[in-house]
Amino acid sequence: MITDMKNAKLFTPLQLGRTTLKNRIAMAPMSMHYEATDGTVPKQLADIFVRRAEGGVGYVVIDAVTVDHKYWYIGKTTALDKDSLVPQFAAFAKRVSDAGSTLFPQIIHPGPESICALKGIKPLGPSVNTNANGHVCREITIDEIHKVVKQYGQAARRAEEAGCGGIALHTAHAYMLPGAFLSPLRNKRMDEYGGCIDNRARFILEVIEEVRRNVSRDFPIVLRVSGDERIAGGNSLEEMLYLAPKFEAAGVDMLEVSGGVQYEGLQNILPAHSQKIGKNVYEASEIKKVVNIPVFVVGKINDIRYAADIVERGLVDGVTLGRPLLADPDLPKKAYENRFDDITPCGSCAGRCITPENPMHPVCKCHINPLVGCEYDFPFNPTDKPKKLLVIGAGPGGMYTAVTAAERGHDVTVWEKSNRIGGQLNLAVVSPGKQEMTKWLVHLNYRAKKAGVKFEFKKEATVDLVKEFAPDAVVVATGAKPFIPTFIKGVDPAKAITTHDILSRKVTIPNGRVCILGGGEVACETAEMIFNDARPHSIYTPNFRNGDVDITLVEMMPQMMTGVCQPNRSVAMEALRHHGAKMLVNSKVLELNEYTIQVNAGGKVHDVVKHDVKIQHLEDGSEEWLKCFDYVILGLGSRKYDPLSEELKAFVPEVYVIGDAVKPGQSSDAMHQGFHVAYDL
Repeated sequence: MITDMKNAKLFTPLQLGRTTLKNRIAMAPMSMHYEATDGTVPKQLADIFVRRAEGGVGYVVIDAVTVDHKYWYIGKTTALDKDSLVPQFAAFAKRVSDAGSTLFPQIIHPGPESICALKGIKPLGPSVNTNANGHVCREITIDEIHKVVKQYGQAARRAEEAGCGGIALHTAHAYMLPGAFLSPLRNKRMDEYGGCIDNRARFILEVIEEVRRNVSRDFPIVLRVSGDERIAGGNSLEEMLYLAPKFEAAGVDMLEVSGGVQYEGLQNILPAHSQKIGKNVYEASEIKKVVNIPVFVVGKINDIRYAADIVERGLVDGVTLGRPLLADPDLPKKAYENRFDDITPCGSCAGRCITPENPMHPVCKCHINPLVGCEYDFPFNPTDKPKKLLVIGAGPGGMYTAVTAAERGHDVTVWEKSNRIGGQLNLAVVSPGKQEMTKWLVHLNYRAKKAGVKFEFKKEATVDLVKEFAPDAVVVATGAKPFIPTFIKGVDPAKAITTHDILSRKVTIPNGRVCILGGGEVACETAEMIFNDARPHSIYTPNFRNGDVDITLVEMMPQMMTGVCQPNRSVAMEALRHHGAKMLVNSKVLELNEYTIQVNAGGKVHDVVKHDVKIQHLEDGSEEWLKCFDYVILGLGSRKYDPLSEELKAFVPEVYVIGDAVKPGQSSDAMHQGFHVAYDL
């Protein structure tokens, strides 16, 4: 057991060729979407990596540096495909080095994943496949393979000339050109680059050998692989145990083990809700046994103490962290100093880092860290004019406001009408797999107490109470209330059951037929929770069928969980299908009908309330009655709740409204708004 991180192997140096890593923590390559159209590295993008270098990470990997800008990866793609790009890349590498770390560009050819079809150019692949945009790639020719191999060598040469500490090669996830060649899921060729495992690995081995010919022998190469593609027909751990020594012999200095495949199993690449910590540790530890080079692991290593433990036990030689470093760029430094409570935790939410706030401008953000993408725009500045601040509501937005303001020196009091912090996050975390998001409020509560925030629970704000308190500023973070669609015939607000009622345990459903109106994230998670609460085999209720649950969800959109990131959506949909949920999409609710029937049970007649739901199928306009439900649950979203702000403006100098009280959205919206309000006070 590690009692002092200063003695942990995780914080010992590691030699890779001529490059000495000061510790065994790497920053994972992540698509930030701050790239430039000309292949250069804009300051905003560079700042993200430099800031993590300052925070103590051993080396940083910039994502997807292409060898051929003709086949662009995303709308804006970093490149090292011509010598003219070397000077600006050298300036970037120097910034990282000056910050105490070293830069490894991830050299790639996007292959099938290129969006070059938008320019009328067919993407290249080992075989004909369809990418995420529905574009069909063509089979690359032998001559083109040789050309691409040469391009890899030249890009690596440029990386060395730019002063990088080494390069990373992406061959995992049946993704991009090397990963697609390696995976039998994508490679259907019948020549020397297809068929058996050695043939499928030929392209990668040729790339490694070409890179070695173009760089110094001691210039490090890190190879990312999928330890297991975790899908029928894909590569398994056995293939990787066979190939790893071959990659080592070809000249690779370190292996980084990931897992999964891009399209069929994104939740294994970006493990979020319901996925275990250390997703790929077993595969990495097995691969480590067959090679003589260091092995790092990536994939939900979201607790630095766990990371230190798996290195200490010799399972791996180091760890690659992605989202945890977005949440807190100073994570390595704080961990080394044993300041674990000060680490802003990643909740594995797969939120703004993966699911952009604006799909038309899909930049990387972080739920809990509003500074991603603007690393140096908001330097910490203690206030020289402390104010008496009242925050109404202790949900995520209210808490972030209170913490930020108090840390800057303001006198902060929080009124919360319930008996605890958390707001609607208390509802979100009870559904299966989402407990990890409690870390955010645990952390904010710690910071609030440390900064001297005062809390008054079970205190509902009124105009008179606020007037009596006489604050200089008020932040209204009163959240939202469930939407009750009274325009639907038969909806009775007095009797309505909402998803909030279920998630808060105000209402429990032991058994029966349930119809949930709505198919968004909250509605589907409510269904999951009802299924998970079922106890069909209970021995304590022999005369009561506790747990026989049948659920139908009715959604007006063309699919369930619209807008939810793919890793979380895949897991949730799989769970609902496993439990036998019926999911009706393109369906509009027209009317509810409540009635009573008489049931004879055990010789006694009971009145039982039933519900019918009338829907319209939007595809053809036909109507249908869904019959005989025991419960109808409203899961149609929320509406803002702000009963105070307008009246408070009459006597409070500064009044701000944030989060769901403005417009229902993500908890990140509330926290980011709270940060900016508090920063500007």
